Amino acid sequence: MKIRSRVAAAVATGVGLVGLVGCAAAPIDTDDSGSIALVEEFFADLEAGKASEAAALTSMDFGEEFVDDDFYRASAAFPTDARIVETSGYDAAAFSAIVEFTLEGADVPATLEVRTTREGDELKISGWRGDSAIAIGPFPAAGTVTVNDRLEYVLAAEDNRLTLLPGAYSVEYDDPTGLLQLSGRDAAFTAYVPEIVTANGEVLAAGFQVVPTFMPDVEPGLYEAVGQLQAACAEEGFIGPSCPAEFTWDEPFDGSVTAEWFRGPGPEIRLVDGGYQATANYQVRFSNDTAPVMTVSYTGTIGRDASGAVTFTRL
Repeated sequence: MKIRSRVAAAVATGVGLVGLVGCAAAPIDTDDSGSIALVEEFFADLEAGKASEAAALTSMDFGEEFVDDDFYRASAAFPTDARIVETSGYDAAAFSAIVEFTLEGADVPATLEVRTTREGDELKISGWRGDSAIAIGPFPAAGTVTVNDRLEYVLAAEDNRLTLLPGAYSVEYDDPTGLLQLSGRDAAFTAYVPEIVTANGEVLAAGFQVVPTFMPDVEPGLYEAVGQLQAACAEEGFIGPSCPAEFTWDEPFDGSVTAEWFRGPGPEIRLVDGGYQATANYQVRFSNDTAPVMTVSYTGTIGRDASGAVTFTRL
């Protein structure tokens, strides 16, 4: 009995040891050399202006027009002097690298967190911070935006989406009406991808923000033109062609009658068929006791004449 017990114990112990060895965790593959080499190759291609080759190192879905070498080489600047300053993860999973690089024209270096992934036996760059599509518009505004003097986008159009490689892109806004300007920047500017932003959110090198606004002389110019119509209306006895359509008197007022024109909310300026129409609203009080207080409006197109002055043509 004792012999059997010892044998049984020995067998049980042996089985237990085999079981423990079989369940031991496989060692973690901490190699990240493939991902580091991939990121370095990607930035080397960008610095050389090889957009198509850089894009081929990624698993991202770029439109062909955005990774065309001629388009990319028309950029204001490529990433240069790229260096990896921090990494995490491994080739096998969850690798990311913080890359610092220079974009000519920016006062400080840019940084970008780049991620890699394994697709079968091949490593690919899977994305980076801020790699979502860039939207231009839509805005109810006239004009176009041209990128790198090659790709043109109508501001009022839907679905203007750009998926761009890191770089500094030349952008120009053109307004055929001469009434608009971009808020906070010149019509021709450099857009940085990625934007260079400090830790507290201060933008040091801006991206593709395109926000058209009316030039500061447009509204005063409109009111000045309408004021000239109002003065002419008074001379016409408040019943002539310069008057609002709401004035439907049977006969002109006596020359002694005057009117006060009080501006209402607005003006309302809207894009119509590539140009602008404006409506200026007023409340009118006459000096005689018989005419009622009236709410009236002037509607017309606005533009500029050869001298640059704002014009208003009634509809």
